[in-house]
Amino acid sequence: MKPPPAGHNAARAKRGRWRHLRRWPRTEALTLKIEYRGGAESWWLVTARGSHGVFPGHACIEDVLHQVMSEPDYAADDQGAGHGSGWSRLGL
Repeated sequence: MKPPPAGHNAARAKRGRWRHLRRWPRTEALTLKIEYRGGAESWWLVTARGSHGVFPGHACIEDVLHQVMSEPDYAADDQGAGHGSGWSRLGL
């Protein structure tokens, strides 16, 4: 027998992604755990700051770190024009 379907876990949803956390200071060390998940796009599981996210293989490290550090979307501002691919291309 299968267990009954689980309901929505509010505690898990609150800790789900980094955007709900305070912004991480760039001068402090940050530990990331990166696991290869495979697939046609070479998916990667990134664990940091008590949460995790899945990223496609074409995502650059700068884009991943902007999301992990809870920094605002930089694709629209002038500073972000020179580095990374921006959020719009990743669809994140």
